[in-house]
Amino acid sequence: MITLSGISKHYPTKSLFSDLSLRISLRERMALVGPNGAGKSSLMKILAGVLEPDDGAVSMPPGYRVGYLPQEVLIEGDMTAVGCVMSGDAELMRLEEEMRLLEKKLEAGDAGVLDRYGEVQSRFGLLGGFEQETTARKVLAGLGFDQARMDARVSDLSGGWRMRVALARTLVTNPDLLLLDEPTNHLDIPSIEWLESFLLDFPGAVLLISHDRSFMNGVVGGVVELSGGKATVFTGNYDAYLTEKERRALALDAAIARQEEEIAKTQEFIDRFRSKATKATQVQSRIKALEKIERLEKDATEKTVRFTFPAPIRSGEIVATFSEIEKSYDGRTIVHPFDWVLRRGMKVALIGPNGAGKSTLLKIMAGTVVPDAGSYRTGTGVTTAYYSQHQLEILDPSHTVLASMESVAPDSESQTRIRGLLGAFLFRQEEVFKKVGVLSGGEKSRLVLARLLLAPANLLLLDEPTNHLDLPSREALVSALEAYRGTLVFITHDRYVIEKIATDIIEVLPGSIRLFMNHRFETYRAKRDGVLNVSSPVPQGSAKNASPSEGEVRETGGEDPGMVEKRLSWVEKEVLELEEEVERLSRAASGSGAEARRASSKLTVARKKLSDRTAEWERLGSLLERSVHRPS
Repeated sequence: MITLSGISKHYPTKSLFSDLSLRISLRERMALVGPNGAGKSSLMKILAGVLEPDDGAVSMPPGYRVGYLPQEVLIEGDMTAVGCVMSGDAELMRLEEEMRLLEKKLEAGDAGVLDRYGEVQSRFGLLGGFEQETTARKVLAGLGFDQARMDARVSDLSGGWRMRVALARTLVTNPDLLLLDEPTNHLDIPSIEWLESFLLDFPGAVLLISHDRSFMNGVVGGVVELSGGKATVFTGNYDAYLTEKERRALALDAAIARQEEEIAKTQEFIDRFRSKATKATQVQSRIKALEKIERLEKDATEKTVRFTFPAPIRSGEIVATFSEIEKSYDGRTIVHPFDWVLRRGMKVALIGPNGAGKSTLLKIMAGTVVPDAGSYRTGTGVTTAYYSQHQLEILDPSHTVLASMESVAPDSESQTRIRGLLGAFLFRQEEVFKKVGVLSGGEKSRLVLARLLLAPANLLLLDEPTNHLDLPSREALVSALEAYRGTLVFITHDRYVIEKIATDIIEVLPGSIRLFMNHRFETYRAKRDGVLNVSSPVPQGSAKNASPSEGEVRETGGEDPGMVEKRLSWVEKEVLELEEEVERLSRAASGSGAEARRASSKLTVARKKLSDRTAEWERLGSLLERSVHRPS
């Protein structure tokens, strides 16, 4: 058992927590959540031993090994990536060095060190020292490294790949407790899925901080909420935590209402009989009872982002056309020959490993990159807005938040609307005069999104819009994109966002692009993993004849029976596939071990998808019946 007893941490301008106590069992997998500034990273640093609490103590079993990945880590030097990963285990490095010294003494004829050499060698083998390089390469491969990148110098790697090296170095240390602060930052979906699998099989305890809802749902069995200086433990994954938190909030509201009603009745009795001598004893008794009541209070409500995308002017049916698009850099083909038609109302997720060409494809659509061959054309009445993953870097740090908005606002835009937008993104009152240069990554992301809303667009291109956003802000973005009435093409490694938003999937791989039109993410993933039958890759030009999206059917009001029937056929097929998947996952989840835990987390998502698709199937069936029997 890991025990925190009476932990306190204070800073000159803020107190994070006082007299905080927490217990973590030795095989627990838990997420640490809470509002920004609650002290999550500080608490993790205290557990890691890199930050001392002002009061209290941390107790762990003797010899307990802790692996810690901070949110930001500096990795430099001339070591290769695999060498850097191997260097992360300090005890193995010390044992290996001692073995070398003892081997030199043995070579020199000093037989007196033979027993010690045997002890050190045995300990080195027990900790996996002889398989150290194999293990390091296996973990790096899981995180997306090819052999060339594994043997490249760390100093030649980009910041994102260095963070992966840091993660791998933490994972191979064979710790009893893994502390991971935003481990999915800089990871693409295949690497996140590999990390999930690794953590499910990991024999020790895990405590992680993450803004990735799907990742937490797939890994953790408990949630520690840090808020108001207190740590509250919830059982279950992140979705279960949200459900239980809402239940507790409703129960507290009901208890407060009952208490207020009781207080009002007592006060009414006191006021009514205060002046009557015959009731004096009863009045005094009730006054004392009121004074002793411990008033229930609602928890402080965290400020959250609230916004919607402005209603755009309706575009033509065909939003954009790709004709034999190609793009290469330094002799390497990034975008292979590609034909496709983007239609109004589609919400398309570009999925694939980092470096496969997703951002390049989006840049071609935004007009910031010109293809080497082929053409990209937009349709009638299309207006485009583009959010680049490097958008934060082009903000002028000398601008205030307000000036940054005004610099891109149309001349006709009123101060009231600009201030209103900033308020919706939590820039209120004096905060609009903060310099951009002092904003956090999350604040800059919110500012860029606010700037995006100044001019309505019917084609949104979003490249990693969830980067730096906390969970409440991501939820607000998801709600806004769900309600958006235009056409959307986006890139994100947040599977929850893809699951909620995407009506269609384009898989961008090195050397190929595959279309999964009218596929939700779970169906796409089942086909990718071979769970569902996969037909040959969809011909890239066939999207022109694809089934209409849910948004397109909704926009027509169901007046085109052919469109409704075509969509109904696709949804019916998807319902059958999801029913098979739910049945398969139910069987797998009834077992035990890591595979059962994996299946259980996937089963929750699959059931939700099946419920959504069944509801759409029923709605479309009713719509088709009405449209067929509508008087002419």
